Amino acid sequence: MPAQPDRLIGKLMEKLSDADPLTRRNAAGALRLHGARAVGAIPALAAMLTDDNPNVRREAEMALDRLRSAALRTGTHSSGPCLAR
Repeated sequence: MPAQPDRLIGKLMEKLSDADPLTRRNAAGALRLHGARAVGAIPALAAMLTDDNPNVRREAEMALDRLRSAALRTGTHSSGPCLAR
């Protein structure tokens, strides 16, 4: 039986495309705190590196660093681009 998708991570990923930059930044920060649980968000966070808001870009970069490290440490994979920078 396949694992159920993580609803919290899915909701946070939805917020990454919110119109409000504070909401996007906070969602990226929350995903960062979930570590390996949120590695599926790596592609969406990588897309945020070109966000118009510098605070959003900075939080996305910090989240990517944490999630990539967690993915490498636990052997989990995202369904998106390579874990390398």
